[in-house]
Amino acid sequence: MINNLTKYGIQLKLVDIEDAGFIMQLRNNTSLNSFISPTSTQLKDQVNWIKEYKKREKAKLEYYFITIINGKKLGTTRLSELDTQSFELGSWVFLRESPAGAAVKADILTKEIGFETLGFDYCKFNVRKANKTVLKYHQHYQPSIVKEDDLDLYFQLSVSNFNTHKTKFLKLL
Repeated sequence: MINNLTKYGIQLKLVDIEDAGFIMQLRNNTSLNSFISPTSTQLKDQVNWIKEYKKREKAKLEYYFITIINGKKLGTTRLSELDTQSFELGSWVFLRESPAGAAVKADILTKEIGFETLGFDYCKFNVRKANKTVLKYHQHYQPSIVKEDDLDLYFQLSVSNFNTHKTKFLKLL
């Protein structure tokens, strides 16, 4: 089962309606949202989005997680666009006061779900070119650049590159 996974000192739990306020607060935080798509500031809109998401989750089309450490919600991460060989990674947003390494651990665990639990061969993701820190982090895995536009670089990461490079990050954490 994919819900309530604990590893590397973090917990990933699937998003529920009661997480709407946290997600809305996180995604509308001006110090965190400069590189993500805009979100409504209306709680009812977030609740409705989660209700629709839960249908996709039930159909095993998407998995949206809250990252928790010691009972405190810290951030989100999501697997979507699942197809026969790949998944897309996104919605990776964390509170600034998160413990060091929490976001990286959540990213690693989310990718492990995609590769190991769900059995995909590739992870796709895009990063804003201006988001230098996140771009540098992802490039350490040596993903292939598959597309580029004015704002974003689009990557594809193989399971073998992920497994080769994740050990380095885990040793640093």
